[in-house]
Amino acid sequence: MADDVKQQEDDQNLWRAVYTAEGGWSPAVAYAHHFSVAAPVLAEADGTLYCVHRGARRGEAEQLPVVWTLFTPAAAQPFVAALEEASKPLAEGATAEQAEQRQAKIQAAAAALTEARKWTPDRHVWPRVYSAETPALVNDNGTLRMVFTQVDSWRSGATPSLWETHLTNEGGRPVWAEPTPIRGTGREYPLAPAMAEFNGAVHLLYVDPQGRSLRHLVRDAQGGWRPVGGAADSKIGQERIPSLQEMKHFRKTSGWAGNLGLAVHDGQLHLVFPHGPSGGYLLHSAFDGDKWGPVQPASPKNAEGEYDRETVQVSRRSAALASFGGKLHAVYPSAKNDKLVHLTWTKDGEWSQPVELEGHDSNNTPALLTFREGPVGEEREALLLVHRGVNRYVPPVPPAPPAPPSLADVASRGTTVTGETVSDYGPGAWSCVTHRILATPATLKNGDKALIATVDMTAEYYWGFWWYRDSGSSYSKPHMSSSTLWIRKPGDKNFARHADFAGGRFDSSGKFRTDVLITGLEPGTYEIGLSSSKSVKIGGYWWIEHHFKVKTDREYYTQIELTKSATTITV
Repeated sequence: MADDVKQQEDDQNLWRAVYTAEGGWSPAVAYAHHFSVAAPVLAEADGTLYCVHRGARRGEAEQLPVVWTLFTPAAAQPFVAALEEASKPLAEGATAEQAEQRQAKIQAAAAALTEARKWTPDRHVWPRVYSAETPALVNDNGTLRMVFTQVDSWRSGATPSLWETHLTNEGGRPVWAEPTPIRGTGREYPLAPAMAEFNGAVHLLYVDPQGRSLRHLVRDAQGGWRPVGGAADSKIGQERIPSLQEMKHFRKTSGWAGNLGLAVHDGQLHLVFPHGPSGGYLLHSAFDGDKWGPVQPASPKNAEGEYDRETVQVSRRSAALASFGGKLHAVYPSAKNDKLVHLTWTKDGEWSQPVELEGHDSNNTPALLTFREGPVGEEREALLLVHRGVNRYVPPVPPAPPAPPSLADVASRGTTVTGETVSDYGPGAWSCVTHRILATPATLKNGDKALIATVDMTAEYYWGFWWYRDSGSSYSKPHMSSSTLWIRKPGDKNFARHADFAGGRFDSSGKFRTDVLITGLEPGTYEIGLSSSKSVKIGGYWWIEHHFKVKTDREYYTQIELTKSATTITV
């Protein structure tokens, strides 16, 4: 019976399905009230299945609290037996009342079995472990161990680190131990951890984009982590991993697109990983306990025994791995659509042809786990698949900030105060810009007080013993660059406010005038000044031709640097 689930456009529901060699994949069934923003991870310890994930989306937060849920298949067997007992046929000649009682027992037993088969509600890990990526989970010789990416201050440029915790038992209830940092990653930039138990020890692999490699550590008997075979031999596929500089366009808190796929099969530790941080074609390598084999596409070959564009498998993220039924199974989200894809690997036959899983839609990496369930002595092995639904989340558009007040919001104006008039000259004093600042107190329509600062400029040129307004020509006009008005109280060293305004061309009468509305000033006396680092550009072909009567092919401009002009007003 499927759990009750609410369909969503951004489907954060966790879905599960079971694969057997005889029956293939079962239909997808949703976990009721289990939501995850990204990929989950699975592990088994002492007959109990554990699922760890990062919970439902929380706005734009990407570092989320890690949650976990569990299910023990054997715990449901008494309820299976109770249903079988209640379903036994009645003796011949049973009354209608006895038949009604039997039916009620069957319904009650079925309801109890349905409840027993549910996974426990999500709980937070210790009690609030946060991670920016899906954690790694492994059965460490009976102990459930987890490694997660602790990021703290990625937004301020801090380096992420890997931390570990494990499940303990206190007073008969499972409790996660206090997390501790993993020593051994040095000054690296660890991402996308994956773990597996191999040859009696836990092996940890992660991405190190700073060193352009995958890193391989093993956990020793004292609980420390060391590189496998020494530091030089702990790098895998170095040429495949983008450098940290190449990843700058990725948001740091997004981590890797999907965790590495790691599983033990046929006496080797197998690794599948995408060739880039945002997914891509899948690569495969295997570790025999001594060294890693060649890195090759995790894809079938064509009829000529070669890899090509048609056969190479491309994942939207990464792939999940598990050994089951004598084959290495890989499931990954297709880069072409929203379907999961299943293929297998054997040492003799290599990779099989991929099969799209109908009814199992996701664009995130799933989780795979081989497990056993059924009556004692009659258990069967199966492959459990858990994945989140299709991620169609579109970040909400933030509300537009309120428009700042404009001159159209002015209801009334007071008396204008005119500041000192300043004249600045170009080279040889052939050009001049006269400028001043005017200040006018104003009241807005909402009753707020404001100030209108007016920048008033006049451009002139000297010719024939007199100054004339510089009206420019069709080729060029005097132009004021964008500038800033600085506002401070007289005697203060620092400016209290500033107001930018756009520059522009002078008009046909050689005038430039613009009004700047200044709001939010407390009552007091203020000095308003024009930035002295700005300039007015005058000239071009027209200036030389019409004022010197000399034709030339060389473009010529006069640039006049403005000195400070200011005015003082009380508001």
